Amino acid sequence: MRVFMSVFLVLVSHTVWAQSEKLSLEQALESALKNNAGIKAAAFDIELQRQLKKTSFDLPKTNISLLYGQYNSYAKNDNNLTITQAIPFTSLGSQGALNRALLASSEKRKSVSENELIFQVKQVYYQIAYEQARQKLLLRQDSIYEGFFKASALRFKTGEANLLEKTTAEAQRNDVKNRLRQNESTILGWRTQLKTLLNSNGLPEISKASLDELVVQLPFDTAVVATNPSLALARQQVEVAKADKRFQSAKFAPDLLIGYFNQTLIDVVNTENGAIATSANRFTGFQVGLSIPLWFVPHQGRAKAADFGLRAAQSNLKNYHIGLTGLWQQAEQQYIKNKNSLEYYKTSALPNANLILQQSQIAFNQGEVGYVEYLLGVRNALTLQEAYLQTLNDYNQTVIYIEFLSGTK
Repeated sequence: MRVFMSVFLVLVSHTVWAQSEKLSLEQALESALKNNAGIKAAAFDIELQRQLKKTSFDLPKTNISLLYGQYNSYAKNDNNLTITQAIPFTSLGSQGALNRALLASSEKRKSVSENELIFQVKQVYYQIAYEQARQKLLLRQDSIYEGFFKASALRFKTGEANLLEKTTAEAQRNDVKNRLRQNESTILGWRTQLKTLLNSNGLPEISKASLDELVVQLPFDTAVVATNPSLALARQQVEVAKADKRFQSAKFAPDLLIGYFNQTLIDVVNTENGAIATSANRFTGFQVGLSIPLWFVPHQGRAKAADFGLRAAQSNLKNYHIGLTGLWQQAEQQYIKNKNSLEYYKTSALPNANLILQQSQIAFNQGEVGYVEYLLGVRNALTLQEAYLQTLNDYNQTVIYIEFLSGTK
């Protein structure tokens, strides 16, 4: 019993540690790619196509027939054993090409799923980092407004402040506390979403202590979208459509028939020596032939459908490339906008906000300004700090989106 309890406690402690372990972005991505159900499904689809590739040379069932009775003479025990095999023309290359194209398509579809998953994990991971940074800012605001409330309550008690100042301070303090609770719920929601993406048991925590600024490692050129996995899949779908067209066209060609027979010809006379064949004598030979389709309408329909499928795939590729290029250009403009805004906050707004906050606190404590001027200065400074965090998050999300469009992992 003691041994069982010891093992149980070890397992429990290990589980608790595993759930509280903080993940880096790289660890989160690795875990997602390993455990996500969608990625597993894509991997299974690849294995499915690999197995179907073995059907490239797919022969119909061999036909074995026995003919017995009076087919040659009055003898009633003549017998003929015939073996025939049809070889479809599609088995001579077009089926294999189609299967290889489908396998390549499933592999690229998995790359698309991985790219989308990586994008989602990065989005959620940095959103959590943003919300946690915002939580720290709200805690600082809570400390400021808590101090303001205590000072106003004391001033009201001593008659130095009126009820309006005390009530205003209390309202500001309560508002920040409410925003803190709301933000905690928001963080929990994003962690739950990350848990779903990672397919993990416990709520994951991120190791990023602060919200940093991401750097774009790509040239701003629309040619970059050529590496996008979805575009690669669209190109591969064109190859699949071409292979399917060749496969359907091959069905017009006749199938090859080969055969072998082994039979008796009882009572047949050998013209050279006069010998008479008995049941012990066997006569063999082979046969070849062609299986020609007489009704072409179904084949024509399938071939035309495959041709339209190819045209649709080519048009889809062109349309997708145009759309992807447009999205890249929009993302580039959004990046420039957010980058410029971020530089403004870093070089001007944020230092000014810190200075305003510091000077407002000093001036209020020394009685140089009233609570109205103090609150106005504090609110302006805190608004600038929150706007900086929001801009930083918008910038980072734009960088993540650009990486997604380029297929960068």
